[in-house]
Amino acid sequence: MSKQLIISQAKLTGNEDCKVLYNKAKDIVELEIGDTSLRLEVRNFFMMNEMMRKAVARLVMQTELHQVQ
Repeated sequence: MSKQLIISQAKLTGNEDCKVLYNKAKDIVELEIGDTSLRLEVRNFFMMNEMMRKAVARLVMQTELHQVQ
């Protein structure tokens, strides 16, 4: 993808880089986790974000993370 903007980045526990890149010309978001890359149209990225947010909420309720908080 050309002309990408780094929207967000982090270093994961396993020392892998995680980046969210945006290509305005193509309206595509690319999620890079280590050597894995996932490209999504922006609207699908928004839907995936909502799905992940709900999944995280369910996981918190089912794991020890819930008792810590």
